[in-house]
Amino acid sequence: MEMTKKRGNIPRKVRGFRDDDPGLTELKQKIITKASEVYKSYGFEHWDTPVLEYADCLGKYLPDEDTVDKGVYSFKSPELEPVLGTDGKDLKDEQGKTYMDNHYLSLRYDLTAPLARMYAEKLWMDFMRKQVVEGKAPMFKRFQYGPVFRYEVKIEPGRYRQFGQIDFDTVGAEDVMTDAESCMILSDALEACGVEPGNYVIKANNRKMLSGYLRALGVADQAQEMDIIRVIDKADKISMTELELELGPGRKEKSGANIKGLGLDQQWITGIMDLLGSFSEGSDRNTVLSDLDRQIGDNELAREGLAELHRMNEVFSKLGFDESRICFDPTLVRGLGYYTGPVFEAISLQTYKDAKGKKRRIGSICGGGRYDGLVENLLGMKVPATGASIGIDRLADVLISTGQDMAKAMGPVLIVMFDDNLMMEYQLIAQELRQSGIDTEIFYGARKQLKKQLSYADKKNCPVAVLIGEDELAKSVVTVRNLALGKELSATIADKQEWKQRVQKEVQRADLVSHIRSIMPDKA
Repeated sequence: MEMTKKRGNIPRKVRGFRDDDPGLTELKQKIITKASEVYKSYGFEHWDTPVLEYADCLGKYLPDEDTVDKGVYSFKSPELEPVLGTDGKDLKDEQGKTYMDNHYLSLRYDLTAPLARMYAEKLWMDFMRKQVVEGKAPMFKRFQYGPVFRYEVKIEPGRYRQFGQIDFDTVGAEDVMTDAESCMILSDALEACGVEPGNYVIKANNRKMLSGYLRALGVADQAQEMDIIRVIDKADKISMTELELELGPGRKEKSGANIKGLGLDQQWITGIMDLLGSFSEGSDRNTVLSDLDRQIGDNELAREGLAELHRMNEVFSKLGFDESRICFDPTLVRGLGYYTGPVFEAISLQTYKDAKGKKRRIGSICGGGRYDGLVENLLGMKVPATGASIGIDRLADVLISTGQDMAKAMGPVLIVMFDDNLMMEYQLIAQELRQSGIDTEIFYGARKQLKKQLSYADKKNCPVAVLIGEDELAKSVVTVRNLALGKELSATIADKQEWKQRVQKEVQRADLVSHIRSIMPDKA
């Protein structure tokens, strides 16, 4: 169909991306700051990696995608570069000419794959210098934050194509205490970021138990195991009856859509449902461990997973992380083929009302687990690793929707512009305040009316306004209006004169800095 009207170049942002206002920016920065403080307290160091990586160095392009065109923003490099062989040297043809290619580059889809690349790169160099041997990889603890990108074909509410993450990971340590530590760090970090105790719980499980249990039932094919785990992963979204049907002949959704079943043998289905149905939500950790001990049988891998949960429970109990903070959930899967042992996920226990007034559960906030195969995918060398990720945008949205968000970003002190001839005095005042550690702005807008300037200050959440004209300058005084106090009193004082007497004060020019410092609200 031919266009009959001229196509317009309308200012608009790309779907799945968003502009952050000062309040959201401040909240996200506080999440980064508070979480970073917790990570550092556990010995993690701050590293960073580029947003662009060679696509073939990401291991897998997403935890469950193997092709460069799914889930990742990728493009070919404009630069021709050598193609490398498995020994790290340039590949050459029979004439000795180096093969060249425009390699695929990808925007990072998370912070874990770049960590694996960075660690593997250093390990490769050390290995080539014979400074490390397989099985003795050095321990490395790092945290990182920054934007990541997902090539979402269809944008759903609450999902973005760009979002921030703040991760922590321990590489090179097999000890399950590092997995227990990850759960405790998540708990400490969430509370530091403003999620109140009792409003969340960290659920933990061990993938070894489920894999071992399925193998004992007779599930030997890895692809079939992944299919079963994929269905079990829906346990918090569908009923046990629906889950059983999906393991067998299939089911029909309320919308009328047919969900194809796995068609498993009834013996397998019965075994899986016996395992999942033997636990009740809210059971204490010791009860869950006892039930697992009876259910999982003698499979070596399943028993290994259970033993790891016992060790995690021991440190949780010793350090006071009770079931209100960390619990065990045998139905928790996470990551499908990505995680290899303990897995954990933070669940918000709160609800919120959407734009239509409908009450909704928040559900998962963040999580992580053990991923011993990620570095191996790059080097062929097994390196143990565990860690977790907090979605900065996700957590910010949760805090806002549940009314737990930290205080609105405080703006600067605003110096009101009355007279262009007093500009140098305004500049001197601003410099004095800034040198005293007080953020300060001079109003440079076109409209000089007091009402317009105070409206500007209100939008920026300025705590104080400084007013000085020729009369004040001649008397060496300055008028200071406490805007933060004015907002508080406006709800209880109707008389304008009384309100003004309470919030506005004339102070000596020499006392301006000390007076403003004494009335400034706490930024925290």
